[in-house]
Amino acid sequence: MRRLVVESAVLLALVIASAFTLSALESQLSLASGAVATMAMLAAATSVAAGFAAEMVARLSEQSSLRRIAAAMMLYGMVVVPTTASGLAATTLDTIVVIAIRHTATLLTITLLLLAVVPFDRPHPWPIRPFRNPATGLRGLLVAAVCSLASGGLAAAFPEAAYLVVRSPILFSCTALLWLNVALTCLVIGVLRRNRMLVWLSFGQLAIVLAHVPRFWSGDSLFYAPPLYSPLLAPGMRVLGTTLVLLAVLQVAYRTYQRFHLDQERLAKAEAEAVEARQRLSTQAHELRNALAGLDGAAQVLAMDDPEGKVDRAALRAALSAELNRMRAMLSPQSEHTRNDTTRLRSLLKQLVLIRRSNGTAIDLTVDGDPVVAMPQDAVAQVITNILANCERHAPGAHVWVETYRISDTMVRVRIHDDGPGIPPGQEQEVIRRGVKGSGSVGEGIGLAVCQELVTRHGGRLQIAPADPERPGFTVLIDLPLRSRAQQSSTPGV
Repeated sequence: MRRLVVESAVLLALVIASAFTLSALESQLSLASGAVATMAMLAAATSVAAGFAAEMVARLSEQSSLRRIAAAMMLYGMVVVPTTASGLAATTLDTIVVIAIRHTATLLTITLLLLAVVPFDRPHPWPIRPFRNPATGLRGLLVAAVCSLASGGLAAAFPEAAYLVVRSPILFSCTALLWLNVALTCLVIGVLRRNRMLVWLSFGQLAIVLAHVPRFWSGDSLFYAPPLYSPLLAPGMRVLGTTLVLLAVLQVAYRTYQRFHLDQERLAKAEAEAVEARQRLSTQAHELRNALAGLDGAAQVLAMDDPEGKVDRAALRAALSAELNRMRAMLSPQSEHTRNDTTRLRSLLKQLVLIRRSNGTAIDLTVDGDPVVAMPQDAVAQVITNILANCERHAPGAHVWVETYRISDTMVRVRIHDDGPGIPPGQEQEVIRRGVKGSGSVGEGIGLAVCQELVTRHGGRLQIAPADPERPGFTVLIDLPLRSRAQQSSTPGV
């Protein structure tokens, strides 16, 4: 509020100083008619520019006040300023018509500016298609122009009555006072609402009103005075006033641009978050389908009678419980694999192989020693489950071998191989990319990509081994980092 009051004081000082400066220069300079006409054209152009700017901003921001400002400024620049600077003889019928049009257009301009601070809008759309949009000032301009031309027609039809009306000092004084009151109303409401546009608009109107002040103390007849009665003050203050209005609209346009730019950034961020959420949900759905496919077979085996005791039910129940816990953690909001956890590969691989074996897959497991890797158990289980599910899905009935062995002092390799059809040579890197899948696949092509992301995130590496002509099938090599001594001392009991 304080800043707006200070800004209002500066604008008031600018308007008053400009009026006194132009009035002082007017008595010392003799301007040619061409210079005065140029200033009038500049005022008209500035007013029309302010109107078009307000129209564009109104269409973007849907502010009802701007469309009335647009209509008012376009009407002022297209009708009021040209008719004021027409320079016709004061006694001709044409001048009576022009002055009638000018007075009507001026009153309508003031009315539109007053409506700019009033929360008013027509509830029903107009029947004319181009004017149905509520955020347009074209219909206001159309109505005002038609009314102005109608007043000119009445003046041409009844010149004697029109002459008495347009030459009345009361009409001019009331018009000037009304415009001054509208300017003050815009100023007060603008300050109270902290609306900078209304404050600048009010001082633009005040400058236009001050352009006509000399007529109040002029001894000449108001009607017979030449149209360009003030060769510098009137056009100069009119240019200043329309410029202030244009600046007011441009400030709104700039704030609208900033708001749109911010909205675009928020929209882009929301779209990125939505894409990330869709990918996360898609990944979770993919993992759940793979886990459920294994659990289905394990549950069926547990439900079957086994009088000979061929099935290790205790081990299968433990594997089933571990998978259910992993699925529960996957659905939890804190299911991200960001913990500094370790995993015993032997016990985990035994559980996963047992579940897949109970599902009917011919699978063999070979583990060299009891390696402990620096990767959370849920993440390792997710990677292995994905690979085994791919073997079942893309090579049904194939035999699967799972082997684990050290490749260095810090890395252990999990090698998963099946004797299925494999992949075409040279496609080893292509099949890992997200969204890549075979022509007959019903999946989404995200399993291997998710596996590679998880392994890489924890310092490992996943790769597809080139096809071996002597040993057909599909081979995945998963290199995982071994647990360090620091991790070993911080994770007792593992």
